Amino acid sequence: MPGAEPLLRLQDVQVRYETGERDARAALQGVDFQIHAGDRIGLMGRAGSGKTTLLHVCARLLAVGTGTARWTQQKLPSLVFQFPERQLFAETVAEDVAYGLRQSGVPVSEVGDRVEQALEDVGLPAAAFGPRAPFHLSAGEMRRVALAGALAQRRGLVLLDEPTLGLDAEGVARLASILAGLHERRVAYCLASHDADFVAATCTKLVVLDAGRVVFQGDADDFWRDAALVDSCGVRLPREAALAQTLQRCGVQGLPPRPDIRFLAGALLALWHKPGAQT
Repeated sequence: MPGAEPLLRLQDVQVRYETGERDARAALQGVDFQIHAGDRIGLMGRAGSGKTTLLHVCARLLAVGTGTARWTQQKLPSLVFQFPERQLFAETVAEDVAYGLRQSGVPVSEVGDRVEQALEDVGLPAAAFGPRAPFHLSAGEMRRVALAGALAQRRGLVLLDEPTLGLDAEGVARLASILAGLHERRVAYCLASHDADFVAATCTKLVVLDAGRVVFQGDADDFWRDAALVDSCGVRLPREAALAQTLQRCGVQGLPPRPDIRFLAGALLALWHKPGAQT
């Protein structure tokens, strides 16, 4: 909502890791960033650009060196790490999902219902997966357990680091559905990913980093329509955007930055039947 107080505001934030080298580069440099309720934000950039560092600052796991970071909610954001085995530790899946709830004071009578619902949401029914040891699961299932732990918290902001890694097509589709549900409840999410297709399908805003600096921040479609900028940032165009730009070079006009499959099919048919078109 325009003018609403952001959940999080970073101003001129710098983070530098101590490496012992005098000329070590800052992981984040002069970052200005805001997250509002209901935001759907993708963090992109080549490997080492600062995406994970920025997520850790947002989650209050990492202190800023200079600049300011201000949160307007007392509850911490929920963070799903890039490697779920680093945040799973309990003897059973149900205990792992419930741990954060118990530590944050959720009534005992409510914990079981939240755990069951969260596991159901990620496609791991509690009856079948709750008693299992998390470390005996597949990588994709472990990632779903970590996500269930975040969903069970019911926080106003969810942060995800490379959430599609280790997921099959069904898991990716379910994750997209979960994110859509979060948006319907005005829960903001911010995900860091190299998966341009998933980011394009689930995020309406982008923050693109390069060497710790923000090189783009704004509407996702504004970024996708600038192929030169996308390439300079080490990011791959989503498939729909790449095909749209190819069609534009062939003379097809009026395409949106990321047309859906039906729009593309119509454009291809129009190009096929265009006078002088080669078959």
